[in-house]
Amino acid sequence: MRMILASGLLLATFGGAAVAADKVQIGDKGIFPESLTSTADGTLIVGSVGTGQIYKAAPGATTAESWIAPATDGPASVLGVYADEKNGNLWACYSDLALFSGAGKGSILRSYELSSGALKTTVPLGDGTFCNDIATAADGTAFIADTAGSQVFKVAPGASSAEVLVKDEALASVDGLSFAPDGALYLNGVSTNKLFRLAMNADGSAGALTELTLSQEIKGPDGMRFGDDGVLYLAENAAGRVSAVTFDGDTANIKVVAEGGWDMPVAVTKNGSTQW
Repeated sequence: MRMILASGLLLATFGGAAVAADKVQIGDKGIFPESLTSTADGTLIVGSVGTGQIYKAAPGATTAESWIAPATDGPASVLGVYADEKNGNLWACYSDLALFSGAGKGSILRSYELSSGALKTTVPLGDGTFCNDIATAADGTAFIADTAGSQVFKVAPGASSAEVLVKDEALASVDGLSFAPDGALYLNGVSTNKLFRLAMNADGSAGALTELTLSQEIKGPDGMRFGDDGVLYLAENAAGRVSAVTFDGDTANIKVVAEGGWDMPVAVTKNGSTQW
């Protein structure tokens, strides 16, 4: 297992690439690393709910350094982060946790140059939204889980506004999302403990939404990512574990691959044979 440690909070990996550090320390306080992503060379990128910064660890490094400064307008907390290497973008969700107590600002989605961290695009998502995770299609379109709105937005390449891809009561507390190799979008509900598959039409619109039958219960499904092995790796924050998910039709086969050693795993990314 590989770990990212921050003021006693950790994000985790499992597996064993020879060049990977056993753990990566973020030398800051009050971080709460809520999401992470990686690039093919082993670079790790981590967003912080507590500081609003985005941190980066070079391949093989044992420490992550501050890379992108906190936003100066809008919500301060960084939730989901996603590196789209093909299109050179780093996407980040900026959200306000106060939204769930009846206050708070609407979310903002930002994209940065993946190579430099320079700001590229700012996309306000509107009042009452909670941007939580991001996935991208091959053409660079970004798809965003709005946990508060039971909906998924999409932002076309170069666009400065978002449109609703799908809104459905079944998607209450939608959180993690990731594209499968076949182009279907998989989503989970962090409070409902459900897993879904959304078919995508050729024109980029949403097709059928299917709730999947689970081979065993999942608890607090959070960040999830398909690996290059075609397996969906899922962080279960309420169970303190990471599971590998494979599919047989509308059945999701859940296999716990790592548990213990941390309180609340919230994100996972696979890099080579190592999962963080």
